[in-house]
Amino acid sequence: MHPGLQALAEDSSPPGAATFKVVLAQIKRFVNVETMSLHLSKMRVLARTFFSPRAFSKPQTRTEWIGRLQMNAKHYWNIYMTLFLVVLVYTVLSSPWFLMGIALICGSWAYAFVLTSPDTALEVAGFELRRREKLLVLVPFSLLVVALCGMINSIIYVGFLTGFLALPHASFHEPAEFDALDALELEGLQEGQGLQAPV
Repeated sequence: MHPGLQALAEDSSPPGAATFKVVLAQIKRFVNVETMSLHLSKMRVLARTFFSPRAFSKPQTRTEWIGRLQMNAKHYWNIYMTLFLVVLVYTVLSSPWFLMGIALICGSWAYAFVLTSPDTALEVAGFELRRREKLLVLVPFSLLVVALCGMINSIIYVGFLTGFLALPHASFHEPAEFDALDALELEGLQEGQGLQAPV
């Protein structure tokens, strides 16, 4: 077989496969196992005081209440974000329309820009869509799907429910600080990961 034909036969991957591999590599770099283990270890340290019943009391003044909200939001932000993600996943899985909308939006964008080359023209209903036209069609299409599937309402619901669950904790939990043992443990974890110690 001719060397050029053999190389062409071996390279039978679709045009967007290289782009998909790049996106996958970026996701793997973002979801680093070491970074995730550091965050989980930090959450384990924070959970000791987060759930401690002795750390709760009623704020005496409005100023104290606002100060508690600010301090606890800074101190426990990753636990509150985890709560937000849990509520979001629950909302997505409990709503078939939300699931269908996400699948439709992700599938259409992936087909247009990942599975096929971004510069490859697509033929839709007799019209040829190049890169610019793909964007001009997909952006309004995505907004329409978001509106029809009730995704905006679901996101607002997730925000309110997370606030409803997190606000009482942040209000009644006394401003938390790491004790010497927790600070030492976190410092050791972060030095092991090559990160800066907490301030």
